[in-house]
Amino acid sequence: MTKNKAIVKFAIIGVLVVIGILMSFVRFDVPAVGGGTWTYIGFWGAIENKMGIDLQGGVLAVFDTEPGASSSAIDATVTRLERQLAQRGFVEATVVRQGTQIRVEAPGVHDPDELFEAIGTPAEIDFRTGAGTEADIFLSGEHLESARVVFQGHQEGFGVEVTFTGGPGGGGQRFRDAVQQVGVGGQILIFANGEQISNPTINDATVGANNTAVITLGRGSTQAQADRFRIQIESGLFEVRLDIAETANIPPTLGQGALRAGIIAFLVALVFIFLFMYFLYRDMGLLSNLSLLVYAILFLGALAVVEMVQLTLPGIAGIILALAMAVDANIIIFERIKDEYKSGKRLSVAVESGFNKSVLTIVDANITTIIAAGALFFFGTGAIQGFAVTLLLGVIISMFCSLVILRSFAKLYLYINPHNSKRLRLSQLKTLSGEEVKPVIKKQRKLNLGDN
Repeated sequence: MTKNKAIVKFAIIGVLVVIGILMSFVRFDVPAVGGGTWTYIGFWGAIENKMGIDLQGGVLAVFDTEPGASSSAIDATVTRLERQLAQRGFVEATVVRQGTQIRVEAPGVHDPDELFEAIGTPAEIDFRTGAGTEADIFLSGEHLESARVVFQGHQEGFGVEVTFTGGPGGGGQRFRDAVQQVGVGGQILIFANGEQISNPTINDATVGANNTAVITLGRGSTQAQADRFRIQIESGLFEVRLDIAETANIPPTLGQGALRAGIIAFLVALVFIFLFMYFLYRDMGLLSNLSLLVYAILFLGALAVVEMVQLTLPGIAGIILALAMAVDANIIIFERIKDEYKSGKRLSVAVESGFNKSVLTIVDANITTIIAAGALFFFGTGAIQGFAVTLLLGVIISMFCSLVILRSFAKLYLYINPHNSKRLRLSQLKTLSGEEVKPVIKKQRKLNLGDN
């Protein structure tokens, strides 16, 4: 490779880095196919939409499970809550189990009633025939799968389609048996926590296929009424009875202040790292800073794309820690290059050997961090998991940038300025005895960096 080609490649890299930085933060509208516009929000905009409750505020609710509930039933209830919240548009809500309690966090929600309307007040649902006594119960919440709002036309209005469990003895079979017992024109009574909430009349449209039944609300009913009834039905789908133990409304102002402080800390750390690397390693320090910018762009992209990422205040701490570890890997490489150069090797050979001999050290150091982050993710909850995910992504990306990106930059640099060892502060190194090292660098047009 010639010097001019190396310069062109560095120029292209610089342009791509600038574009990457802009694409990480800018917002703009793009004409969409078929009309309208599509808004590009950048990596940071996507991350803002995934901020945790400690950064953007929201509602926190803790539920006690019924005494004696099995571990599998509690886990099943957690799964059902997650699915139900996601279906209602609370895609950033988190549901975690804490012993016999279930903790629900809904970022961006500032009214607890919004959360409770989405999941319903956990209740015991049962279907009855006859006089509606407990002896007349033929079906309970464990025999229900799901419920959704449907529109039956102007004559019958809105309704709720209930899906029952299948198989012999399942909810579908129990409901069909009850319908045959009551007959067309009869009524089925629906109770929640012992109180009647509906008494639909059996007709031809009530019983459907695939273990479903539609409960109509009648002409003139509204979608809001049907949605409230659906929530009442779904409140009985939980595998265990839940009681509200604690609710809290976290104001967004607290999170905004924490986020601002975290961003300032990150920027200050980045500036000091850039200055430190430049004054200690000069040109190689500039290459390190360029690789760190690439690292930052890739890291932001990963945080925006990976679904399991929810940025919390501990998550910001994980980002800063991962940045420090990325710099640590660069320092290990540069110090190894110094040692190789002090032994009398040409600069190009010292750079190649320094990278090769640093791989195992960097990988070993980062593997332990990856294991720790994995343990925090699998055994931690909430904000601890947020810290683990950001740290894990940061460490993996930093290894790639240090061992691949920085190495490529160093090779290009040596093609541009192969003999300027003074700017690397390598020719002025001293041995332990105080004698100056005077390496001999033979002039050659092409250095031995693996090129033919």
